[in-house]
Amino acid sequence: MQSWREDQKALTRSIIRNVDVVAFCFSLTGINKGCTLDHLDGRFGYITLEDALADCFRVYDYESETLQETYATLEELIEDGWKVST
Repeated sequence: MQSWREDQKALTRSIIRNVDVVAFCFSLTGINKGCTLDHLDGRFGYITLEDALADCFRVYDYESETLQETYATLEELIEDGWKVST
């Protein structure tokens, strides 16, 4: 099964657990929606700052802004193929 490298998973854990301000408040596209995520299948999503502060792991589609999935834990999110965009 395909997965991200361990250092990418560790960075994802750190950024989301610590609610890294830069990751949640800055976007290279100029349109900030939250912490941008990449999926193994090529999709892009994001977690809102509000959700991260509440330990709520909801992933929204970056383009349509629709809710894609809700995870009970950060580990479930990572195991399902998501990581923080770098």
